[in-house]
Amino acid sequence: MSEPCVTIGIPVYNAEDMIAECLDCLLSQTYKNIHVVISDNASTDGTQAIIERYAAIDNRITYLRRPENVGPVKNFRGLVDAAETPFFLWRAHDDLSSADYVERLVAAFDRTPDALLAVPTVMTYRNDRPVTIARPREPQGTQLRQIADLLYDSHASWFYGMWRTDALRGILDYVNRAYPDPWGSDHLVMYPVFIRRAVAMAPEAQFSQRVIWKEANRSMRIVPAMHLIRLRRAYWKACLHNIDEAGFSGARKLALKGITFFYVGKRVARVGKIIRVAIRQVLALFKSKTRK
Repeated sequence: MSEPCVTIGIPVYNAEDMIAECLDCLLSQTYKNIHVVISDNASTDGTQAIIERYAAIDNRITYLRRPENVGPVKNFRGLVDAAETPFFLWRAHDDLSSADYVERLVAAFDRTPDALLAVPTVMTYRNDRPVTIARPREPQGTQLRQIADLLYDSHASWFYGMWRTDALRGILDYVNRAYPDPWGSDHLVMYPVFIRRAVAMAPEAQFSQRVIWKEANRSMRIVPAMHLIRLRRAYWKACLHNIDEAGFSGARKLALKGITFFYVGKRVARVGKIIRVAIRQVLALFKSKTRK
């Protein structure tokens, strides 16, 4: 094949409910030169049997099983480290895409050779009902205006667009050290790409983000105020590092810091939210003590 090979990395844990549908979607892509690598984070359900059945009939699938659960950050990163192709994209086991998804993203790189990330239109479904459609658009105006548009208008699922593998590895080398937490890390990984305006828009590529409510998600909503403060501080420092690395200086650097300050609030937690969370937690502690 003359087309460049694309690695599609699927991090899974107990994915028996939707992994077959995910694989059907990927194996039917119009772009055939793909390598599907699945990293199983020590699933305890029927995930392994389903994947092995698919791998037996399509040699484009590689199944990797971890002996113990290492958490989502390491499982995501391991897939990038395993990639041996110029392009890479992640795929969650419960998301889908159009049949020409990979083909359209590769074409976007052809149109924008300096890009590090190609991004699709994102259609969000909640319990299989369509909720929103977010179409990427070319940023307009001054350099700072374009950066602000990319930062504030970006969708979290652009993270599941197509990356230049070497560039992604370099970004992750820093982010995984500076901010080793899943909360908001998708946008932080994309941040250095946005401030360099190294994005290829592929609105014709359709990505379907399926938000499935599970009881296990409930605990993710309970975040201590001090943890939010630490995350916000680490996120801010990581952004400042990327601004320095990108070579901004003078008034533009100062303006970009201002844009980024509010961006950090949008992606991690605004100061007002942290204060409200802290107040609620103090009141809850006070009530629990008065009951004793």
